[in-house]
Amino acid sequence: MPSHTNLNLRERFRERFQTKSWRSSAAASSPPQTTSNASSSHNLIDDALKRLSDRDRVIIRKHILPTSSDIDVALKKALAAAKEKQRLCDENKWTFTFAGQALTSKDEADKVVHWLNRLRAVGNGFLGIDPVHAGLPWTGICLLLEAAISEANQMNCLLVGCETVLYAANRLKAYMDFLDGLPATLTRTDLESAITKLCAHILRFIARALQVYQTPSFKRVLRAFWQDSDVQKFEQECDKLGRNVEIAASNCDRTLNAQDRDCTKRLKQDLQKVLEELSKCHKIQDSLGRIEVKIDLNALPYAGGVVFNPDEDDHPICHQATRVDLLHQIQDWAQRSESTSILWLNGTAGTGKTTISRTIAEWLTGQGCLGVVDLGASFFFKRGEGDRGSASRFFSTVCRELVLKIPGLDTRVAEAITSDPSVCDKSLGEQFDKLIYQPLLTLDITTSRCSTFIVVVDALDECENARDIKVILGLWSRLTHISTVCLKLFLTSRPDLPVQLAFSNMSVNAHYDLIILDEVPRTTSQHDISIFLKDEFSKIRKRYNDRPPSRAKLNPDWPGDKVIWALVDMAVPLFIVAATVCRFVGDHNFIPEQRLEEILRFQKMDQLGQLERTYLPVLTQLPATLSNTGDKERFYQEFQMIVGSIFTLADALSVTSLAALLDVARDTIVVRLRPLYSILRVPADPETPVRTLHLSVGEFLLNQKFQHQPFGANGPATHRLLLTKCLELLSGPGVLRENLCDLKYPGQPRREVDATIINERLSPAFQYACRYWVHHVQHSMVPIYDDGDVHVFLQEHFLHWVEALSLMNRIVEVARQLRVLQKLVSATSSTHISSFLEDARRIFLANRYIADIAPLQIYSSAMVFAPQTSLVKKICSQVPAWLRRYPNTPLTWSLELMKLEGHTGSTNAVAFSQDGWLLASGSWDQTIRLWDPTTGQEVQKMEGHTSKVNAVVFSQDDSLLASGSHDRTIRLWDPTTGQEVRKLEGHTSDVHSVRFSQDGSLLASGSRDQTVRLWDPATGQEVRKLEGHIHSVEAVTFSPDGSLLVSGSRDQTIRLWDTATGHEVRKLEGHIDPVEAVAFSPDGSLLASGSWDRMIWLWDSTTGQKVRKLEGHTNPVSAVAFSPDGSLLASGSWDQSIRLWDPTTGQEVRKLEGRHHNSVSAVAFSQDGLLLASGSWDQTIRLWDLTTGQEVRKPEGHTHSVESVVFSPDGSLLASGSRDQTIRLWDPTTGQHVRKLEGHAFSVSTVAFSQDGSLLASGSSDRTIRLWDLTTGQEVRKLEGHNRCVNAVAFSQDGSLLASGSLSQTIILWDWTTGQEVRKLEGHTNSVRAVAFSQDGLLLASGSHDRTIRLWDLATGQEVRKLKGHTNTVNVVTFSQDDLLLASGSWDQTIRLWNPSTGQAVQTVENISSINAISFTTDNKILTNRGIISLDEDFISGKTLESSSKSARAKDDWIQQRNRNFLWLPDGYRGSCSAYCGDTYVIGHGSGQISFFQLDHT
Repeated sequence: MPSHTNLNLRERFRERFQTKSWRSSAAASSPPQTTSNASSSHNLIDDALKRLSDRDRVIIRKHILPTSSDIDVALKKALAAAKEKQRLCDENKWTFTFAGQALTSKDEADKVVHWLNRLRAVGNGFLGIDPVHAGLPWTGICLLLEAAISEANQMNCLLVGCETVLYAANRLKAYMDFLDGLPATLTRTDLESAITKLCAHILRFIARALQVYQTPSFKRVLRAFWQDSDVQKFEQECDKLGRNVEIAASNCDRTLNAQDRDCTKRLKQDLQKVLEELSKCHKIQDSLGRIEVKIDLNALPYAGGVVFNPDEDDHPICHQATRVDLLHQIQDWAQRSESTSILWLNGTAGTGKTTISRTIAEWLTGQGCLGVVDLGASFFFKRGEGDRGSASRFFSTVCRELVLKIPGLDTRVAEAITSDPSVCDKSLGEQFDKLIYQPLLTLDITTSRCSTFIVVVDALDECENARDIKVILGLWSRLTHISTVCLKLFLTSRPDLPVQLAFSNMSVNAHYDLIILDEVPRTTSQHDISIFLKDEFSKIRKRYNDRPPSRAKLNPDWPGDKVIWALVDMAVPLFIVAATVCRFVGDHNFIPEQRLEEILRFQKMDQLGQLERTYLPVLTQLPATLSNTGDKERFYQEFQMIVGSIFTLADALSVTSLAALLDVARDTIVVRLRPLYSILRVPADPETPVRTLHLSVGEFLLNQKFQHQPFGANGPATHRLLLTKCLELLSGPGVLRENLCDLKYPGQPRREVDATIINERLSPAFQYACRYWVHHVQHSMVPIYDDGDVHVFLQEHFLHWVEALSLMNRIVEVARQLRVLQKLVSATSSTHISSFLEDARRIFLANRYIADIAPLQIYSSAMVFAPQTSLVKKICSQVPAWLRRYPNTPLTWSLELMKLEGHTGSTNAVAFSQDGWLLASGSWDQTIRLWDPTTGQEVQKMEGHTSKVNAVVFSQDDSLLASGSHDRTIRLWDPTTGQEVRKLEGHTSDVHSVRFSQDGSLLASGSRDQTVRLWDPATGQEVRKLEGHIHSVEAVTFSPDGSLLVSGSRDQTIRLWDTATGHEVRKLEGHIDPVEAVAFSPDGSLLASGSWDRMIWLWDSTTGQKVRKLEGHTNPVSAVAFSPDGSLLASGSWDQSIRLWDPTTGQEVRKLEGRHHNSVSAVAFSQDGLLLASGSWDQTIRLWDLTTGQEVRKPEGHTHSVESVVFSPDGSLLASGSRDQTIRLWDPTTGQHVRKLEGHAFSVSTVAFSQDGSLLASGSSDRTIRLWDLTTGQEVRKLEGHNRCVNAVAFSQDGSLLASGSLSQTIILWDWTTGQEVRKLEGHTNSVRAVAFSQDGLLLASGSHDRTIRLWDLATGQEVRKLKGHTNTVNVVTFSQDDLLLASGSWDQTIRLWNPSTGQAVQTVENISSINAISFTTDNKILTNRGIISLDEDFISGKTLESSSKSARAKDDWIQQRNRNFLWLPDGYRGSCSAYCGDTYVIGHGSGQISFFQLDHT
C-alpha cells in the first residue's frame, strides 16, 4: 500500500544513514559535518519561507502549527471537511472538464481524502521532526476545505487545487525523507536548494488561495480559490522543479566512496518506487475519468507473439563481439535526429536479420531511460503463424505499443475508436490514418521522456499478402510529415521483389537508408560466426563438464580451432546454420562429441546443399533416440503427425493445445519433440506455443525432394489430417453448441462478456479449429461434396461456428471462408452442399452486423427473419422458445444481397474495381468510401473534396481511383492506402463524370462548364479540351478500344469525339430532355443513353443510328450500365427502381424495386457480372445478386408505407392507415387481413376508434376526416373544413364529439352525427400533431410541432393553460382515468407527466423513442406503443419511472423484454409506427406490411 511503502522507505533511511557504515566511511574520506539532518530540514522550511513575498509569508506563518498534537488535530479536521465535500459531490453528481478531460467532482474529493489519510499515516510518530508536517499551513488547508461552497465550478476548482497541493506535499515529503539520510556534502547542499525551491512554490500556491479566503464572503461567492489555468501552471512548475530535485539527487553520490555510493544507489531506487507510486495515485483520477479510454484501447485487436519480449530466454541476441560495425551503424542512425526516417536491413534467409532486430530492440529498451531514443513498438512477422503472417493487425498492434510510450496518444486513439468502432476491420490505410497518423498529427506533447521512437519491424517479407507490404511502406513514409514526435522505422526483410518494389515506388520525401547483409565482406561474416561458435561451444563444454562425473569430460580446447573453422566454412554467411549446429550439438540429452561428429560427416557430402547439410543430421539421427528399434514405424507415424502438423499449422500451438487438437497424449508430444530442440523452439511451459526456429526449416521439411524420406512431410496429406482433427474436436459432445459462454439473454452484447470467460470456455485448440478448419480444407487439394465431412459438419454446427467466431471477434472471417468453400465444391455430386453454402452465405451477409454485436442473434433474429425455404433455417435451427409469434417471411431470398450504409449524403456514384475486391462510392457528404463487396464492410473513407462527389471510377489496373466533384476538381487516389495522389484542376464548374481509357493513359472528365477534358493521369497535365456542347456535360465514357469518347449533355445531345485529335466525330440527337448517362457495350457496337425524358436509347456506335428505344421508367433515367458480357443493360431512375433489359430485344427482363427509398443515381456491374451495385439519394448502396436471388412477391397488405396503427378499445381489431390512401383492418389474433376501407384521395395519416369500437375515424392529407362503420366497412360520413393535412383525430368519451388537429395549426371540434363543425380552436403556432379528450369531457389537450401542450375548455373553446417543457414536437397526449394526470410523448424521446390543474410537470421518462400512442391503465401503468411503463405509487415524489419487468417493447432496432434486447429487427422489419396491446406488439412498416410479435413473458 502507498503509506506502507513510504514508512518502509523512512525506516530504511533512518536505518542506513544512522549506522556505523556512514560514520566509518565519512571518517575514512573526510571529517564529518556536525549539522544534523533533521535541523537542516527544518532550516530548509525557513529558507523556503524566505523565498515568499512578505504578504505570502505572513499568511503562511499564521497557519503553521507549533506542536505535533495541533498538527494532528488540524489534519483530522481537514479530513472531516474533505469527507463532507465527498458527500456533497456524490449527492449533486457534479462533473466538469479539466485540462481537456471529463472528470467527476466525487472522484476528485476521493483523492483529497486519500492524500490526507496518507499524510496522517506516514506522519504518525515523526510529527516532531518531519518538516513537511511541521512546515505546511494545515489550519489554512483545513479552512479551504471547510469553506461553504454550493456552486459546482467553485467546488471543482477547490478540489482539483487541493488534490494537486496534497500530491505535491506527498512528493515533497519523499524528497525530504531521501535528503534526511544523506551525509553532508556539497552535492547534498545542491539537493537542499532544489527542494527548497519546490517547497516555496507549494507554499506560494496555498497562500494565494488563502488570500481569496480572507476576502468578504459575499465577494468570495463569485470567485474560485484557484482557476483551472492556475492549477495547471502550478502542477507544470512542480514537475519542472521536481525534475531538478531528481537530477540533484542523481548527482549526490559523486563524492562518496564505493560503499556509500552503493547504499545511495539503493535509496535512489527506493525513492523512485515511491515517486512512481505517488504518480499512480495522482493519476487515479485520470484512470477513473478515462475508463472509456481503457475500454476503447482494449477494443484494439492485436497479434499475439509479435512484440519484442526481452524476458524470452530462447530468443537470442547478437554476441557482444559480433556485428559490431553493423550494430553501431544502426544505433547511430537511431540516435541522429537528422537521419532518415526508415532504415532497411535486407539479407537472404538465415543471415541473422531477426537476431539483429532483437538486439536493436533490446538496446532501444535500455536506451529509453536516457531520454533520447526508445523502442516505440515492434512487430516480428512470421509466415504460417496466423496473425504473425498477416498485416491485418499490424497497425492496431503497433498502435497498442505506441500508446504506452507516447504521452497523450491514448486519448487520441480512444477518440478515433469511439468515432469508428469498426476501424480495425477496415483497410490498412484506414487503420493507419485513424489509429496512428491522425492521432500523432493532432498530438499535443508538452513533455515527453524521449525525443525519438523507433518501431522495429522484422521479416516484412513474411507478410503473406505481397500487396500489404507495399501498403505498409507507402503509408509509413507519410510519417515524415509528423512534427509532434519523431517516429522512425527499422525494417528487416529478404530482398524479395514485393519489398523492393515498395521502396522503388516510395516518395523521395520518405528518405530511407539501405544496409545489405549479403554485401557484408566474407571475412567479416567469418569473423563474427567464428566468435559466435567459439562462445557457444565454450558454453556447451562447460555445461557438459559440470554434470555429475559419470562420463569423461570434454577437453578444455574442445572442439579445437580446426573444427571451428570447418564449421565456419559450413555456415558462412548464414548465422542460422551456425545457430542450428550449436543447438544440435548442445542438446543436453546427448553427448556433444557424437553430435558434432554427425554434423561433420554430413559436411563432407558435397552433393548436398548448405541447408541440407544443416538439417539432415538433425533428422537422420532420430531413430537413434529409440530404445527399441522395432518402434521405428510407429515413431515415424507419430513424427509425421506431430512434427508435420507443427510445420503445417496455420498458427502456432502449445504442446497442450496440440495434444488436444491431435488427440494425442501430451507426454507423447514432449517425447517426440525432445530430439528436435535444434530446429524447434519448445518452451518449458506447456501452454506456450511451439515455434519453428526459422522459416527455412519448414521449407526444407515440406520439400518435395524429401517426400520419400521417412521424416518427409506431405503438405496436402497433413492438411487433410488437420482438417479431420479440427472437425472431430469441434463435433465432440457439447463442444460446439449454442450459447458457448452462457450469455444471460439473447441480445446480450459480446463486449459485455469478459475476455477471461471467453478464453476459459473457448480453449486455444478450439479457437484454432474454428478459425482454420477451412484453411486446411483449402490446402488439402480435395474437393468437398454432398454428405461429406464438411457438409455434415456445417449442417450440424454452422450457426454454432458463427457464434464462436463472433465471440472470438473474428466474425469478418466467416464470409471469406464461405467463399473459399464455395470455390472448393466438387463439380459433381455437390448439389446439396452447394445450395447449403449459398444459403449460409446469404444468412451471414444479412446478419453480419448483428452477429458481431450480439452473437446469440444468429439463432433468433437470423432464423426468424430468414426466408421460409432457407436451408439453414430448416436444418440448423428451431424458433426460440420465448418467441410465441413472429411475422411471416418471404418464401425465398430476394435479389438484394445487402445494403451498405455509412454515407451521410446522397450516394451519386458507384464503381467496382477491376479485380472485384472493392466497390467505390461517391457522395454528397464529400467523401469517397471503399467497401468489401464480399462482406459489405466499409474498408476505407477518403476525404479531401470540399464539395459533393459526383463520380468515381477505377483505372484498369486498379492502381488509381478517380473522383469528380462540385469543387471543380478531379482527384486521383491510391485505393490501397486511401491517399490522394494528385489533384487535377482546370474545370471552371462542377465535375459531373470521370472515366479512364482502357489502357489507362487518359482520363476524361465532363463538367457543368460545358467542356470535356482529357488528362494524363501520370502527370496530372491537361492533354486536350473538347468543346461543342452548349450546356452542362453530365456523362462521359470511352469506347472499348479507346478511339472514341462519348459525352452526354443537358443540351439533349450525345457527341462522339476522336480521342487522338479531339475532333467531334458525330452528334446524336433524339432525346427531348437532358442526357444524364451514356455507356458502351463491351464489344463497342452499341451505345446506350439515359435521359430525363424517361427513355433509354440504344445507338449503333458506327453509324449513329437509333437501334432501339427502351421504355418503362416513370421518371428521369439517371444511370445506365452494360453487364461485362453485354447480355444485360441496367438502368437506374428517379422512380426509385433499377431495371434490367435485354439489349438485343429491348425487353425488360427484371425490375428491382421497393428497396431504395429515393432516386437511384448510379448502377454498376461487377467484373464477373454476378453483382449489381446501385447508389441512391437515400444515402445507401445496395448490392444485388443476379444469379441466385429471386423477385419476392409481396404478402397481402398496404402497397405503400404505413403511417398509423391503432388497436380497438377491446383489442379485437387493429386498424392501419397508409400512404396508399387506404385503411386496413386486421385480426390481431391471427394476423389476417379483415377488410380494406377506401375513399381517401391522399395518404391516410391518422386513425382512431370510438370508445365502443363501432366507428373508426381517419384523417388524411386530402384535408378530410372520414368516419367508417366497422360492421359493414362503409363510409358513414366525410368531414371537411381543414385546409391542410389532418394529423390527429380523437373521439370524446361519450362519443358525441370528434376532435381533429391539422397542419394548419388549428383544432376543429365536430358533431360527427351531423357532420357539423362545432368549434375551431386556435392558438398553436405550428402544426397540431395530437388531440385527446379528458375523461369527464370538460377539457381537450393538444400537442403541437411548436413543442407545447395546450388545454382547452370545451364549453367555451378558450385556451385554459399552456404546458412547456418538451424540446421537440409533441406528437401524443392522453388523460389518466381520473383526469388527475396528463401524459405527453414527444420527438425529444421523453414522456412527461403533468398535473392538468396546475400545469406543473410531475415526472419525465427519458430515452423512449418513436412514441406515438399513450394510454393509462387501471392498474397504475402507462401503456405505450413501445411497451408498458409502471408508475410507483409515490412517483410524484420524484422516483424514476421504469419499464414493466414483464413488458415487451420496441426500442430502436430491438424488441425488448425486461429492459433487455431480445430480438433484433432487420431493416425491412423496423417500424414507421407501432402499437401494443396485451402481449401483442404490432409494427407498421415503410414497405406497407404489418408485423405481429408475441413474446413469452415467463
